[in-house]
Amino acid sequence: MTRKLLGLLAVLAATAMLAASCGDDETATTSGQQEPAPTAAPAADAPDPEPEPEPAAEEPAAEPEPEPEPAAEEPAAEEPEEALRVALVLPGSANDKGFNQLAFEALPILESEFGVETAYSEATPVNEYVQAFEDFASDGYDIVIGQGFQFGEIAAEVAPNFPDNIFLVPNTTNLSGTNMQGIQPASHHAAYLAGVAAAMATESNQIGGIAGHAFPIIVAQMEAFAIGARSVAPDADVTITYLGTFDDVEAGKETARAMISSGVDIVYHIADAAGIGVIQAAREEGVLAIGWGGDQTEIAPDTILTSQIVNQTLLVVESVRAVVDGSFDGQQRLMGLDTPVLGMAPVRVVDNAAEIEAGIAEAKAGILDGSIEVPFIAEPSN
Repeated sequence: MTRKLLGLLAVLAATAMLAASCGDDETATTSGQQEPAPTAAPAADAPDPEPEPEPAAEEPAAEPEPEPEPAAEEPAAEEPEEALRVALVLPGSANDKGFNQLAFEALPILESEFGVETAYSEATPVNEYVQAFEDFASDGYDIVIGQGFQFGEIAAEVAPNFPDNIFLVPNTTNLSGTNMQGIQPASHHAAYLAGVAAAMATESNQIGGIAGHAFPIIVAQMEAFAIGARSVAPDADVTITYLGTFDDVEAGKETARAMISSGVDIVYHIADAAGIGVIQAAREEGVLAIGWGGDQTEIAPDTILTSQIVNQTLLVVESVRAVVDGSFDGQQRLMGLDTPVLGMAPVRVVDNAAEIEAGIAEAKAGILDGSIEVPFIAEPSN
């Protein structure tokens, strides 16, 4: 039984005894004496109380769980670097089959190889060269390229005003600075080889050369072409004409026709779009032509003897590569016949093609080993 129940029984027993006592006091006796109170019957023996259960042993308090360590903060995601932006300013048409088109074709290569963003301006008027450079630089183009000798002075004028931009000018001879650089192929060396080929192919011993403008780098090539021809045929008659334009196809065609009518049977050009007119005249008149820039055989497969390679595409790519890989130093660069920028396309359409190829290879080896020196002549000799 529980202690509570035992206590309750004890209280009830005490109450009963008290009630019996009060009843005896109220009853009178005849003798006037109080009778002794009856003895209460002993209460029935209460059963022994059940032993109280021992309190359960207290379980040791559980150790507080360690608070979780705060999660390490992940480093903030780095902002992706903005793509380098490159702009190209072309003096002529982007589809001139020569100087301008070859540079233009570098843009998709730059995009795929370096992940850059590109833009270009073509047929840019001379009086807008400065504005084109400034506009691209102001619009956030990190590298601005002027395709041609004529942009050397423009870069030198604009670059100091945009110290965070880099200005590159392929085909110029003297441009150095903190944020500007000229990249010059030794194209007069390749022109010498073109002269060797012309002299070995001519039957009339009369050779023509037609160029756009008398820029020093172009003059140097025309002069080297004549020197190369005369190294094979000392008495060769080499006529050189400057058109005053790179864009006028008809001017190129008419000038070539005039030369051909005087006995010229092979004509060489450095005239960009106007050079297409030169090739067309040679094809129509049944004489040979030597292309320039890239292999121009596709223009007139039965007319092109060979082409002087001045790989403007690679020249632009390599100039930008130096900026991307950190090797840009602002110093004028020169690329020679020992680089893939310069060379000659295969000789075709003549019976003595193998002999001409051998003559070109021999002359190239002489230039590279120094036994043949090709001067850089910046002024026309005739």
